[in-house]
Amino acid sequence: MSQSKHWLTIGAMLLSWACSPAVVAQDEGDEDAAVVLEDQEPESELMSIPSPDAREIDREIDQNRFLLGRWGTVRDDLAAAGLSFDIQWTQSFMSVADGGADTGFSYGGSLDYLIDLDLGKLGGPQGGFVRVLAESRYGDTVNTDAGTLLPVDTNAGFPLTTPPDDDIAITVTQLTYTQFLSKQFAVLAGKYQTLDGDANEFASGRGRSQFMNANFIFNPVGLLIVPYSTLGVGAVILPSDKVTITATLSNTTDSSTTTGFDDIGEGWTAAVETQFQYRLGRLPGGQVVTFAYAGDGEYTNFSRVSSLPGGALLGTEDDSWLLAWSAWQYIYTPDEIPDRIDTGDGRPDLRGVGLFARAGIADEDTNPIDWSLSIGLGGRGLFPGRDDDTFGVGFAYVDFDDSLVLSTVGFDDEAYGVEAFYRFDFGHGLSLTADVQVLEPFAKTADTTTIVGARVNIRF
Repeated sequence: MSQSKHWLTIGAMLLSWACSPAVVAQDEGDEDAAVVLEDQEPESELMSIPSPDAREIDREIDQNRFLLGRWGTVRDDLAAAGLSFDIQWTQSFMSVADGGADTGFSYGGSLDYLIDLDLGKLGGPQGGFVRVLAESRYGDTVNTDAGTLLPVDTNAGFPLTTPPDDDIAITVTQLTYTQFLSKQFAVLAGKYQTLDGDANEFASGRGRSQFMNANFIFNPVGLLIVPYSTLGVGAVILPSDKVTITATLSNTTDSSTTTGFDDIGEGWTAAVETQFQYRLGRLPGGQVVTFAYAGDGEYTNFSRVSSLPGGALLGTEDDSWLLAWSAWQYIYTPDEIPDRIDTGDGRPDLRGVGLFARAGIADEDTNPIDWSLSIGLGGRGLFPGRDDDTFGVGFAYVDFDDSLVLSTVGFDDEAYGVEAFYRFDFGHGLSLTADVQVLEPFAKTADTTTIVGARVNIRF
């Protein structure tokens, strides 16, 4: 597909869903950018800004959201004092039942420890917030056996390590300080993770609660220049209560298990993300549009390959770019529609059914992925009496660079597949997900891959 067709494809999808009025579009996955605007006149602007996790406190501190409940009143009291926390234990049981690079069974797990501090409530500066995310990982995965570029078990694929999926006792992947200077503007700095940035109501959740395959959790065109965990600075702009714009400047090198300071000067990535929500009739929907540009790097130019007697000489470029789009739309819900949908909590807010899509294009000279697309259906409460069960089914396609470079090392020029899941919610922070994936991998030596799996998530 030519580059002009890439742009036409993205443009058509953007126009088809963009021509509607918008409402506020923050998401919990990028809590640094999230504020709740109050109608009443506060004592001061900064004192009126609640903690970035205020919606989570209001909506989810109840007996059914945590295995250990509210610890009497301890959890509520701590949140009111400016400290909230969330611990999740995710276990995956997966098998490459057929095809792939190798068949086999794996078991692994992870622990995520999230702490949010509202410095204003703790006696510090009003409008100041600190977020800490630490992660542990253990066991095995089938990510390297599936013959795919992207993880089929995303939760086990991050943080990034060498070798992939290596055990991690504990590592801090996010430590950010956010300071609101007004209701419309905030600055942030520190180490942050990007997996939650592209939050989608029906296809998000970090691989812990919705889809497991990475194609349905983030846009694969970002793999080259958008690291999972990185050191950077940024700003959040709210020009109105209908739009949130987040701009960041960060290292291009991943620092999942390092501080990131040694990577300063080894390449940078600048990104601008715009989020918004809207109504089609009475039904909510939303979009995220992201542009990223990387400089001062060293990227292989796949269009500049010279054949030599001893092999091939690869040209390089010092920059690369991408454009990504994500959207979701409810098509049916029996529930009352709130003013805002929390797209970053890893589950549909409303009972019903909706559509989702992601698409992206990248610099075809330097990015091994030319373009990608995923579409699907998701929802909650499919069966009577199971209002909190969630489900999803999706199709993903990735078009790779068709140059001689990838072909000679055994890679195909496309990969695609489908995934379906059903998540049983038992309340009290306990859920069980059944998952199946059928994939056509990009490794030429790998046959069509069938993966079956189960996932247990416990939220303390």
